[in-house]
This record gives sequence, structure tokens and C-alpha cells, in this order.
Amino acid sequence: MQRYSAMASRSGLIDLPAHSLIAVTHPFANFVSPVYALIKQGVLASRVLNADETPHRMLEGSEKKTWYLWGFSTPEHCFLECHDTRSGDIASDILLNSSCEILVSDVYAGYGKAIKIANQVRRTSRKPLIINANCNSHSRRYFFQSWPMYKEAEFYLDHYHEIYELNSEAKGKPPPEVLRLRAQMRPRFEEMKKRALEELPAYPDKNQYKKALAYFLQNYDGLTLFLTDPEVPMDNNSQEQLLRNHVVGRKTWYGTHSERGAVTSAILFTLVETCKLNHVNPREYFKCLVQDMLKGKKPYTPKDFRLLTQH
Repeated sequence: MQRYSAMASRSGLIDLPAHSLIAVTHPFANFVSPVYALIKQGVLASRVLNADETPHRMLEGSEKKTWYLWGFSTPEHCFLECHDTRSGDIASDILLNSSCEILVSDVYAGYGKAIKIANQVRRTSRKPLIINANCNSHSRRYFFQSWPMYKEAEFYLDHYHEIYELNSEAKGKPPPEVLRLRAQMRPRFEEMKKRALEELPAYPDKNQYKKALAYFLQNYDGLTLFLTDPEVPMDNNSQEQLLRNHVVGRKTWYGTHSERGAVTSAILFTLVETCKLNHVNPREYFKCLVQDMLKGKKPYTPKDFRLLTQH
């Protein structure tokens, strides 16, 4: 917090104690928690959800030292929760209360468990079942890690390069154009599948290259689901990037000192990352939000703020 004290000094607020900044984050997070709830509602209402999780260190205040920051996002909302477990029950709690039909994630078994639990309930209520779309970035990464020891991986890396070029071209385009470009990706996926099926038996089970081939083949349906649905991204990079600040930041602040601190972190990270998704300056947003809420006005999300300031 010393850096923020220095920033405050440059803005005219001299000798602001760093420990005061730490102490004020908790009541501030409580004050803006209605916005946190609104962002969660936005996530739960989405048809397509991205999900990921990352370790969060609990320095004291809990028997468990390793907690996890869970992230669920859409193009306009990022919702984060901090829990003392990596159990799929966390994701199932979100999915059970959501309108999600497609969950974009890596192949961590916890997400499979969460989808299975949610779909059991949905079958009785006749709601659409949730389908898992998998991350092509992970698939490509496994082939990259196998290269250059296994030159055979170049075939897949070259195909993924072409696929990502088409994906870049599709960004910002209307759905029909997105689907047209994605249709050009399908032959490349089919070629990779054909080659992988031919190569797989030639390598021992624990071979690194075979693991890349097996990952691609075992998750082929989830990796190619995006080809027929313009709302589904081809990878989970957007959600991983939303957790990046937390991952990089913990190298300097190491973790939180209490369960309350973990909740505060999740709330403030949620609001800041949602600001960034909506290209909103967090400082401007928080200043207007606090002023308006103190006047008795209803809380609003960064998305609402962006729409209001555009007019």
C-alpha cells in the first residue's frame, strides 16, 4: 500500500498512512457489494460462460493455507469468488442458478462434475442441458511443449496458426461472417484429427507427444463446438487474462490475512476487471458510483456506467 500512499501524496493528500488504506478496503467493499451482486446476476443470466480458477494464498486466519479465486465471465461481466476449495461444487453452485447452456473451460474434472450435477437438475425441470466447450489454447500449448523434440508437432502448430489467423479475422464481425470464417477452420481440425488418430498408436503411453495427441482427440468435440456457434469463443484466454492481475499481483502482496480479506479482494477485483472489460476507467467509475450511492441513487455496474456516459 506504500505505492498508493505515494500516489495520494502526489494528488495532494499528504501523509496518508498505508495501514489506513488497508483498513478502509473492507468497509468500501461492503459499500459497493450491491454492484458485486448485480455483476453476478449478469453472469448468471448469460447463455455462454467462461470459467477458470487460480490459487490464492491465505497467510493466516484459516486452517487452509491454499484457497482459490474462481472466475466466471462474459464479454461484459467478470464475477470472482474466493473459496477454500477447488471442488467442482463451487462451479455447480453457479451453474445450478444460471441460464448457462455452454461452459467454456479447461478439462479440469471439477467442471465436468459441475455440469453433470447441473444437468441432472435440468432434466427434471426441462431446461436446456449445459455443454462443455474446451480451450484450444491448451491443446495448442501441449503440441508446442512437445516441439522441437518431436518435429511431428509442427503439423498441428501450423494448422493452429492458420486457425488463429482466421479467428483474428472474425473478431468484431457479424455472426454470419463469423460462421463463414469458422467453416474454413473445420477442414484443418479434421486433418489434425485424422493425423492424430494415425500417429497415436506409435508412441508409448507416458510420452509427451502422445499426451498432446490424446488431449486433442479426447476433447475433440469440445474443442470444435465453437465452429457452429458464433457466441462461443475458441479458447478460454479471455477468462485467464481476467485472473492475470491476481496471478501477477500475488508475487508482491503474497496473499490475504483473513477470510474477510479474501472476500474483499474478490469484490474489488470483480469491479475492476469488469471495468476493464467495458473499457471504463476504474477511477472515474468508482468516483461517480460512490457519489451517486451516497446521494441515495441505485448502484450500477461498469456496463451501465459505460452506456450512461456514451449518451
